Amino acid sequence: MSSLTRYGWFVVIWVLTLSFQASLFSFSFSFSHSFISPYQYGYHISALNQLQAVLTCQHVVPGSSYGLPTCIPMSDATFSLVTSLFTVGGLLGSLSANLAMDRYGRKGASRISAVFNTAGAALSGVAVSIAPMALGRFLVGFAAGIGICISPIYLSEIAPPEIKGSLGVLTQLAIVIGILVTQTMGFGLATPTQWRLVLFMSSALSASQFLLAPAIVESPAYLNRNGLAAERKAVIRSLWGHQLGDARPDPEDLAEEPLLTSSNEVDVPHAEQTPAVTIPELLTSPEFRKPLLTIVFAMASQQLSGINAILYYSNNILSKSLPELAAYVSLGISVVNFLADLCPNIPD
Repeated sequence: MSSLTRYGWFVVIWVLTLSFQASLFSFSFSFSHSFISPYQYGYHISALNQLQAVLTCQHVVPGSSYGLPTCIPMSDATFSLVTSLFTVGGLLGSLSANLAMDRYGRKGASRISAVFNTAGAALSGVAVSIAPMALGRFLVGFAAGIGICISPIYLSEIAPPEIKGSLGVLTQLAIVIGILVTQTMGFGLATPTQWRLVLFMSSALSASQFLLAPAIVESPAYLNRNGLAAERKAVIRSLWGHQLGDARPDPEDLAEEPLLTSSNEVDVPHAEQTPAVTIPELLTSPEFRKPLLTIVFAMASQQLSGINAILYYSNNILSKSLPELAAYVSLGISVVNFLADLCPNIPD
């Protein structure tokens, strides 16, 4: 059964760090680029959760360390506002993602996301007041909004059909790994002199992603749409193997298939490619009404379940009733979340 090359897996990891990267490095170079964006998204969902008490001077006497204040005084309401700017930036970033991908390609848009995350996380890491912390939070949200849109598309366009379904769950898996990592890091780094390291590590990871970008290939489907046939063939060989590259289906056709698909369905021939559906058509066509309502209901149910409040503020909420156990309960929630996301990858 054909699969990605080692280089192809590295690209996948690279992409997912935009939705964990080091542990999957041995599988390949294309995979790694895909993993960073979703990982960073999950990383910053809970980045401030474990740090809230020390960050906001609740249990810390304000002081100085390496020329920076050991905490930034703010009320719960102000902290909530700063935290929520991540979602505001995410909204604007996701709305901009399609423009960036069409103009600069999948790799180019990933680099834009890496630049914003590097700047935003670094700015938050050196913040001495609420304003730069809030701006940094907004910038990492903007980066996450772009990255979370790029990752599944990039993966779909570089994945061979035999493993497309398995790769489809990696975006969400990278997100929950990011959440789990920050919750775990909080146990050791939620101190007056070390909490900024959580933010600096994210900035360093995105900077590494940006610097590695020249070694990452562009999506074959994007190259094909722009008439770069020779470059597309070279990319296919590097991702899928030199011997089998010319014999495999065109990724332009494969990109039309759903990312979450069964391996039993990959040999079914395509009848005829249908034109892309526009947003107005999606909203008005009776043909798409039921699937659209189903997705909207599922997404609304997820939001109304309160999971965002748990991931953003669980330590503060639980500390009022379980002051000694709040951090451990928050970590337990992240572990359960991670295990639940592993289920789609368990073989039948």
